[in-house]
Amino acid sequence: MIITEILVPAQETAWLPWAVQYFFYIGSAYGAAILFTLSLLRHRQTSPALRSSLALVLAISAAVGPLALTAELHQPGRAWHFFAHLTPSSWMSRGAVLLPLFSLLAVLTAWLYLRPSIRALEQHPNSRMRRLALLSLGKWPTSPRTLTLVALITVISGLSVALYTGAEVAAVASRPLWHQPASPLLWFVTAFLGTSGLTLLMLSTLSRFSASDASFIRRAIPISALLSSLLFPLWLINGQGMNLMIHNVWRWRIGGVMALLIACFIAASRSTLSRRWAAALGLLSIAACWFVRWVTLLNVQSVPRYDAGLYPYALDWGTSGVLGIVGMAGLWLALAVVTSGVIANDTSPSRLSNVSTVQGDRHE
Repeated sequence: MIITEILVPAQETAWLPWAVQYFFYIGSAYGAAILFTLSLLRHRQTSPALRSSLALVLAISAAVGPLALTAELHQPGRAWHFFAHLTPSSWMSRGAVLLPLFSLLAVLTAWLYLRPSIRALEQHPNSRMRRLALLSLGKWPTSPRTLTLVALITVISGLSVALYTGAEVAAVASRPLWHQPASPLLWFVTAFLGTSGLTLLMLSTLSRFSASDASFIRRAIPISALLSSLLFPLWLINGQGMNLMIHNVWRWRIGGVMALLIACFIAASRSTLSRRWAAALGLLSIAACWFVRWVTLLNVQSVPRYDAGLYPYALDWGTSGVLGIVGMAGLWLALAVVTSGVIANDTSPSRLSNVSTVQGDRHE
């Protein structure tokens, strides 16, 4: 006798949208660390505005990401247990050490680079902005070697975070879609879509938009999109995900991911990049990076391990759902608005040439 199960009981989702946000922001952070270091090494081909934008994306994302992780733990006090009871064999326990270290290094790297711009706020007409110049902590110079060394250490720390975030999910053997090498690789490669998108949005708001700056960031998008479009089908095949094609909702999800990745590749291949096109490309890249994480982290939990059918999931409108997503995005934007005055100061007509010379000399 064959028994076919037709009732699928609702199962609680263990990893809420907070996890998607954490993977998005922390991925954007270590992606920014890598691109920022490359821009330092190629300082003759990049402007201070571009490097400042990458530095801010690095610092803000590295600060917002851990906050989303704390919310995912449901209680801020639970984070303390990872430090009080370290378990070297656990990737989450290792992350309790690696993540704070990366966040501190990210903020330090951004601060070291932005110190001349912060100190230049002493000449700002607004008294409140002039007070921010105190954050430079003096007029001592930062040598190019010191800045490059700290940036390289931050990149290594960021790679360790990329390894830990991917490994802690890939360690779940009960879910074949997670328990495979393609999962960490996919999240790492798509992280550059998030970094590029956030940086393009920041660049598009500057009074003096530079197409050359946007083109430097744009080069990372087609590479990331192409590699992701190859890794995503491999992720499905290795994780026995092709069986999901019998479900209409999963056909839409898989098609949506591939459509966004292909759209990013095509849009980034455009020869000219205006301010509006850069903003649109930035939003498209952010959407692709976000949706990949939504499908591979959140939607995968609707795939039953033993039962028939798919577990139903409804996005909550409260803090564990839409409100939490909007709140974290609002926090990122608020920090970007507050700190973008440093970039605006760099690109003002009266200071553009001077800052370019100072920053160029620092990095030679």
